Amino acid sequence: MSQTALHTLVGTALTDPRFCHGLLNGRRHSLLAEFDLTDEEREVVLGVEARSIQEFAVQLCEWLKAQESPVSHPNTAVAVPRPLLRSPIWSAFRQ
Repeated sequence: MSQTALHTLVGTALTDPRFCHGLLNGRRHSLLAEFDLTDEEREVVLGVEARSIQEFAVQLCEWLKAQESPVSHPNTAVAVPRPLLRSPIWSAFRQ
């Protein structure tokens, strides 16, 4: 999972008003070409329905949280770390 690409995508939207406008208003598909997203991430990002970057970020954060699951092996459970969710950018959108 390319969390760095998702982090960069949201960070760019927060700092570049033209990019943000395009992301929320019909240019998302072409704008995503700039980011190294997996097919699954691209599908999720394209499926987000949001009127603001805050709504957009919350939906991505919820999807990322849903992806968190312990990796189970006999007698072992390891939580998969999600550094993106600890990022200062995301902390503003946590509920």
